[in-house]
Amino acid sequence: MANQNLISLEQDDRIEAAARRLQMGRREFLQFCAAMATTLGLPQGADAAVAEAVAANKRPSVIWLHFQECTGCTESMLRAEHPTLEKLILDVISLDYHETLFAAAGHQVEAARKTAMTENKGKYLLVVEGAIPTRDGGIYCKVGGKTAIELLKECAADAAAVIAIGSCASWGGMPSTDPNPTGAMGVDKVLGKPVVTIPGCPPNPYNFLSTVVHFLTFGALPAVDHLGRPKFAYSRLVHENCERRA
Repeated sequence: MANQNLISLEQDDRIEAAARRLQMGRREFLQFCAAMATTLGLPQGADAAVAEAVAANKRPSVIWLHFQECTGCTESMLRAEHPTLEKLILDVISLDYHETLFAAAGHQVEAARKTAMTENKGKYLLVVEGAIPTRDGGIYCKVGGKTAIELLKECAADAAAVIAIGSCASWGGMPSTDPNPTGAMGVDKVLGKPVVTIPGCPPNPYNFLSTVVHFLTFGALPAVDHLGRPKFAYSRLVHENCERRA
């Protein structure tokens, strides 16, 4: 019993520290964790596991790539409120590469990406925003002298998981509309392996955040449907609960 009480006190201290990092009160922090657990459809009491995972301060490294897109997915994340983007990238995840939000540019940014990939080999999350142009050798989108195809495959090789955020990355979106001159397609088609997709134009930022929190809590991404979408967010339709449904 003494050991259990000691562990409980240690957990309580970590929760208090996490709440301070996020500039939240203790109650607000626990409400946030409960909301994430509810969004994920986790059983009653799972909010404690979520709180412990977030409080542990084991921030996963995130490499965020941009290809054929309008940056609307990032803009959607910028407008999230619980938590705000700065709390997300400073206290929940370690955003080690993101072209839009980086102050640096050129060789410095590419060096940061390579360093993060090397130091977190097999552990980092790869987030992809935008479709991948594949026609004519992928010449229609290059970053740091590499085509989108080359960069995607390089970064995905040692990633713990790949998340395609937005409709463009999920299945081609607007860039892939007929006549599709650049041969744009979704991430999974290029990699040829399962990818977690968070579709939407723009996507719901909390679906993405909940996916990351699930990874933090359980060390794995959530269950997905036949399109690679997290079941907690996409398995039901709002229409199913409409009182005017025919």
